[in-house]
Amino acid sequence: MRILSVHFDHDSSICILNNGSIEKYFLVERFTRNKHDNNVYQILERILSVLDKKIDVICLSTFGINSNSLLKTFEKYKKYNPSVKLVLQQDHHLNHASIAFYNSKFDQSLVIVADGSGSKIGDNMVEVESVFTFNREKHTLIYKNVVEPFSSWDLPWGKVGVGGLYDMASILIGNTPDDCGKSMGLSSYGSSNKSFENLFLQHNPVIEPIKKVEQDTYQLHADFCYEVQQQTQRAVGDLIEKGIEKTGIKKVCISGGYGMNIVANYYYLQRFSDVEFYFEPMCNDSGVSIGSAMNAYFKLNNKTPNPIQTTSFHGIKYDISNYKGKTTTIKDVANLLNQDKSVAVYTGLAEAGQRAFGNRSILFNALNPDAKDLVNEIKKREWYRPFACIVLEEDSNIYFDMGKIKSSPFMTICFPVRSEYVKIIPGVTHVDNTCRIQTVSKKDKYLYELLQEFKNLSGHGILLNTSFNLSGEPLVETPKDAFNTLINSCLDYLWFEETQQLFRKKLNYV
Repeated sequence: MRILSVHFDHDSSICILNNGSIEKYFLVERFTRNKHDNNVYQILERILSVLDKKIDVICLSTFGINSNSLLKTFEKYKKYNPSVKLVLQQDHHLNHASIAFYNSKFDQSLVIVADGSGSKIGDNMVEVESVFTFNREKHTLIYKNVVEPFSSWDLPWGKVGVGGLYDMASILIGNTPDDCGKSMGLSSYGSSNKSFENLFLQHNPVIEPIKKVEQDTYQLHADFCYEVQQQTQRAVGDLIEKGIEKTGIKKVCISGGYGMNIVANYYYLQRFSDVEFYFEPMCNDSGVSIGSAMNAYFKLNNKTPNPIQTTSFHGIKYDISNYKGKTTTIKDVANLLNQDKSVAVYTGLAEAGQRAFGNRSILFNALNPDAKDLVNEIKKREWYRPFACIVLEEDSNIYFDMGKIKSSPFMTICFPVRSEYVKIIPGVTHVDNTCRIQTVSKKDKYLYELLQEFKNLSGHGILLNTSFNLSGEPLVETPKDAFNTLINSCLDYLWFEETQQLFRKKLNYV
């Protein structure tokens, strides 16, 4: 059975699930170049028209709005296959929960979903937090928090839920609700402030919104973000605790947009030391089409869909054989990085989620004390935003206090940097002495070899890794996107790993 699953609204995406495994996946923003885009129709008809295999089911994922018009719109696509079934999935949080559980490989678990706003409930309410139990035979909803859609500051903030409160923090520092990671980054510069003692009960923000976080006037807004971080992660922790008490289940999946919060994810590990967690790497809405397809596959076949092994399954494989630069080995690239040169890597299919793990990455020397400032300048990002690292899996516990966690391949958790290494890897050590990490094993091919070569040169198998894009832009998809980013930034090099071709702005690259 081949299921075509389409998610509408922001972070629209299209997934094809073939006999329970992901065959193709397309995030709309990568093709329109508008971040968080919802213009799925712009690419959908083109994808349907070139499919060389039959689609058995078209699955539509919505927020419960305009479902009838969507169904009518999709009737025209029956021309590609008159026998195709149409399935409507309006349970947004269930789709979030499904991708997490089926990817977790757990036999049963609690699934916690928290985001800014999910499906419409009743006449004028939306879901913001849900707790499910899942096993290989069924799922059960055991808790749901519904609130009025946020429309005014003049509300007790508890009425907007955990994700909504985080959205407000993002707005107050001059961003949009889709930029909550910026609030999380700034929170580490803050401290406890009694003015924000219980934000869930307050009726207004106490502080004025700002357009930009300046280095000499940030403290009050950083304190606000700190309190938002502390209070929201405790609230989700309380949901986890109540779910465990009610069910006795000590395996927990985290999904929904708030699951992108790596600081909160580490907090759960510390608070619940006897619980096994799975943090879904595609927990935001970019993963909803996959969760919807998995949910439909299970319902229609009574079979468990296959978990993903990697997120590098996005889009189209492009021919890069005609792009000629300078032939360069992995050892040469390690040398460039050791000389504090920035190298953007383009290889294979792009990563499907919001984070790059080596196929669309910008790499830099984590030992350089100015790395954060230099790479933020390349990416045109805010001064306070930190960077993640890639590190040899076998060396990861040397640099980071990971407790019982042996690997973290999807950058879903931040860990404390061990005190003796804070000054050795300053480029990836945040102001609170933590770092979001991606552990790299031998199965990661070129990344593992590159880290080994860099270790031979520097003594440390660790590098700064950030997504290959500029601020406000989606991850690069095509070779053209890659060259545009090179040209429009102060990047030093672009490397096509598959063909071993290296490019600089001054070279003729075609």
